[in-house]
Amino acid sequence: MGSLKGYIAKKAAFLLLTFFIVLTINFALPRLMPGSPVDYFLKDPSITPEERERLMARFGLDKDILTQYYLYLINTLRGDLGVSFRYYPKPVSEVLMSRLPWTLYLLGISYTVSTILGMILGSIAGWRRGSKIDIGLSWLAFLTRSMPIFWLGMMLLYIFSAELRVFPLSGALTPGAEYPSVLSYISDVAWHSALPMIAIIIFLVGPPLLLTRNLIADSLTEAYIDVAKAKGLGWRAVVFKHALRPVSLPLSTYTAILLGYVVGGAVFTETVFSWPGVGRLIYEAIMRRDYPLIQGSFYLIAVSVLLANFIVDLLYAVIDPRVRLR
Repeated sequence: MGSLKGYIAKKAAFLLLTFFIVLTINFALPRLMPGSPVDYFLKDPSITPEERERLMARFGLDKDILTQYYLYLINTLRGDLGVSFRYYPKPVSEVLMSRLPWTLYLLGISYTVSTILGMILGSIAGWRRGSKIDIGLSWLAFLTRSMPIFWLGMMLLYIFSAELRVFPLSGALTPGAEYPSVLSYISDVAWHSALPMIAIIIFLVGPPLLLTRNLIADSLTEAYIDVAKAKGLGWRAVVFKHALRPVSLPLSTYTAILLGYVVGGAVFTETVFSWPGVGRLIYEAIMRRDYPLIQGSFYLIAVSVLLANFIVDLLYAVIDPRVRLR
């Protein structure tokens, strides 16, 4: 069998290479957009060209692109994400930390629920492969995955907020509300987060459902499943105690990859629902060409996704030594 240390070293080297490429793309993308941050923040016609030049120098935008790139790399590796143009003089890290808990709350619950729900429905579809239930759940997975999440969010808002008035239209808290207890605060947040969570869960439930369905359908042809059936076990015991265990490894890998889609969907979801998270912050930063805030947001997202995949790769190698040979 291959060496675990060698496998970890190879994955770590690939992680560092990917991290460097991500940093480079993260630097280039904001600067490829038309316009300058000064054009968006300084729309006052009374501002003189001299004042404009001083602001460009203050934010380092007067330097050549290679110097900006060098300073960006050095500062990022030191943990200095710079100062936000829009929220000046607040550091980018402070702005991000004020929004991050809202995104972690929204995505953490939605991601967990969609994965578990997808695995349960996929297991049922795999057990009943070829039946109407299997066909119906498979079509449901394709349908939900093909829906643009911003369109889905707008439809939910129109039906449940504008028409039925069951849920609020936007935000995470009721404006001007006073909370006599922690429970009332939690209830208000849960009420506001219900529709965004439903939108994300519907959008994400399809991939784990289809993957689990296919893996379960394949595992049910194995001999150990026939033995479990011969023991007189019910279908729940056969599926969830026997058939689902061997497919947990590819499922865990795929759910880590799915994390990237979760983060991407957060930008649209939080924008549609005006949720005060990192996704909404990215949209605001892009619209105002806030280079440090854009770079800091994507840096945070990229590091989270890379580390999640790296950890899953390591767990995979520990559980199944065969992957070390790859």
